[in-house]
Amino acid sequence: MQLARRAALLCLFALPVMAQERLTPDEFLDLLDQRTASFSTFPNRQPVGTEQFLSRTRTVWARANGTCAYGTVSAEEGQVCFNYDDDLPGARHCWVPFLRDARLFVASTSDLGEVQEVVQITDDPVACTEAPIS
Repeated sequence: MQLARRAALLCLFALPVMAQERLTPDEFLDLLDQRTASFSTFPNRQPVGTEQFLSRTRTVWARANGTCAYGTVSAEEGQVCFNYDDDLPGARHCWVPFLRDARLFVASTSDLGEVQEVVQITDDPVACTEAPIS
């Protein structure tokens, strides 16, 4: 198992032991398809951004600073992975989705092992200070 994936899984299981259920990428996308999710850091709830899931494979990511980019979504090895138009070539952002106490979270598979909480799901489009890169 890759070091990054191991770190993310350790972070996931380091959360207090409560009702915790790992979701498949399809289950995660079922919850968010054609919807908009707001993400914050966990546990300190600092806004990270808002992602509008245009489809199961295409998103618009609006960062907390208001800048936006189009993204593509893929499911790989139990992870949901995102690539954004303004990323460096080859950059990928992969997450393991899970529920804890009926709240939706994602744990990064990067070496940082960041955890984010989905704090709101709406049908509203994202708000961008500038048009996303196409």
